[in-house]
Amino acid sequence: MWLAQLLVVGSCFWNPKVNLFGHVASTTASRGELFLFWNLYKAPVLIALLAGDAATRSETFQDHVIIERALRVLKGMYGSSNVPQPRETLVTRWKTDEWARGSYSYVATGSSGGDYDMMAKPVSCDPGSSIPPRLFFAGEHTMRNYPATVHGAFLSGLREAARIADQFIGAPYSASELSGKSA
Repeated sequence: MWLAQLLVVGSCFWNPKVNLFGHVASTTASRGELFLFWNLYKAPVLIALLAGDAATRSETFQDHVIIERALRVLKGMYGSSNVPQPRETLVTRWKTDEWARGSYSYVATGSSGGDYDMMAKPVSCDPGSSIPPRLFFAGEHTMRNYPATVHGAFLSGLREAARIADQFIGAPYSASELSGKSA
């Protein structure tokens, strides 16, 4: 379960060279609340994330309560005088969003990154034949390096588009060209 909030401020009060920074809750009960802040480059924008039970509880809160909590965390990290009121905010509620319903992938106990690779593998009608695959899978759940993220979903779409294009119009390169080895 995720709940995200977008905070647009006048200028960066955090290190603009880092793409994310974290926060550890002071109590077990508030674990997952505002645990990660993503920096959107080229703009003074932070995305704050809530996960698990904290996200579920926060779904019922009014936007201003969630924003106030985020500001309290940021002021605790950077000092009250350094954190301005946001110029604009947006709070998402993934659990009640009819298209997301709170879903995202995660690596379960006993799983590995190889499971993401397996879910990304194209499927043929007859695996033993020379007929090329016809079923391709994209989505954040197929990206070993960027699971549970929008950019993982986007990159997986590009990956599958390239696989399909390679299959139907041919690859404009050879494997040896990519590796730098001669055939």
